[in-house]
Amino acid sequence: MTIFTVANTKGGVGKSTTSVQLSTGIALRGLRPWLADGDKKQTSALLSLTNRINAGLPGIPATELSDGPTLRAQVKLQAPQYDHTIIDVGARDSGALRAALTVTDVLVVPFAPRAYDLWAYEQMIELVKEIQEERDIKVVPFLNMADPHDGPGSDNATAIADIEAYGFTVAPVRLGNRKAIDRASAVGMNVMEYKPADEKARLEVSNLVEHLLAITQE
Repeated sequence: MTIFTVANTKGGVGKSTTSVQLSTGIALRGLRPWLADGDKKQTSALLSLTNRINAGLPGIPATELSDGPTLRAQVKLQAPQYDHTIIDVGARDSGALRAALTVTDVLVVPFAPRAYDLWAYEQMIELVKEIQEERDIKVVPFLNMADPHDGPGSDNATAIADIEAYGFTVAPVRLGNRKAIDRASAVGMNVMEYKPADEKARLEVSNLVEHLLAITQE
């Protein structure tokens, strides 16, 4: 059993999209995920998984837990019933975020190749360092909404270098800025279930899920 928290104090970097793709990707592998939505204002991931049920697809258990103490208590109580728990928290230094960091095993941090996103990442660093003084957390930043081209001076390369300068290794997988991923997530689907098929998007999401699951075996 692993508890994943998907977080970044910067909004618009794809936290809920990542949470939906991770939870549905885990389910498609025959495992039992549970999603805890800790964003009181948005609850995007919870709404997406509700849309999934309304579309007649197999449901994935999901609960809104935006109050910090309640989130902490319920995750401790319910997570052992599932193979993996995914906590999706809002884009701010909230009680829910801090509570999630006290129970999580793996912190997944999507970041986009934009300068102001990297500035916000500094806030996450301070929070993570506070928690890591008390318990071991695996931190997995990954490039989301990646530009289509790499190369010297590219925004992708610059963003990765800036993140790694903080001492965290960026995951060797990434998600591109693909409409199929956004559209699939909005209706609670994994991109593998969404049609028309986007093979590049499917490969990227599959690689991300496999990478995160492999970390749980380390």
